[in-house]
Amino acid sequence: MSLNLDQILKIIQSIFYITAALIAVLTYLKAKNGLLNTINTEYHKRVIERLSAVSEELFAEFDSGSESHWLHNNSAKELVERIHENIGPREEVIGSDPGGPIPFTKEEERLHRQVERYQSDPFLPRVVRERVVDFLGARLQCVAEVHREVVENYIAGLCSGKYWDSKNENHNWVNNEIVSRLYERGCGVSQNEEEVHAIRMEIQKYFEKFNPLGN
Repeated sequence: MSLNLDQILKIIQSIFYITAALIAVLTYLKAKNGLLNTINTEYHKRVIERLSAVSEELFAEFDSGSESHWLHNNSAKELVERIHENIGPREEVIGSDPGGPIPFTKEEERLHRQVERYQSDPFLPRVVRERVVDFLGARLQCVAEVHREVVENYIAGLCSGKYWDSKNENHNWVNNEIVSRLYERGCGVSQNEEEVHAIRMEIQKYFEKFNPLGN
């Protein structure tokens, strides 16, 4: 069957439109994939940066060269000094029941800020975020409970006439009491360090997903 000129032109025109439509679809898909790849790359870059920062921040507490090292924790001294600032002179305290709020230490403030920041961090993978928040939240609760117990006992001793003559040195044995109670509850320094290392290994597992060498 022979085709006339008009039919040939219509076929050519149809082929042109189909080809143009295919080119448009392919161009759109390429642009879309390129955009998604760019967003995906930027997202993973932010995730990796955030995980690195969290890893370093958690370990700083156990890095002897860091200003955040646990040896610089002066919670016991803070508590004793603030108690004596608020409780009043010896003659007004002995035999009384001063009560009042328990001082909030810098350590508790730091842990609280970390929990608040990490629990809604969009660039922390869920498995890491939950483990970090659970760890820090449990520590915050443990530290707060121990501080409350030690402070209440110390104030009770002051009210009965004890500790006054050595009040400038009392933070030393108060610190020992705090450390002992934290270890009893599983929140001692070495116990915290062990959990931090476990969290850092969890972060390493995430990084290994993007290792091009696969080792």
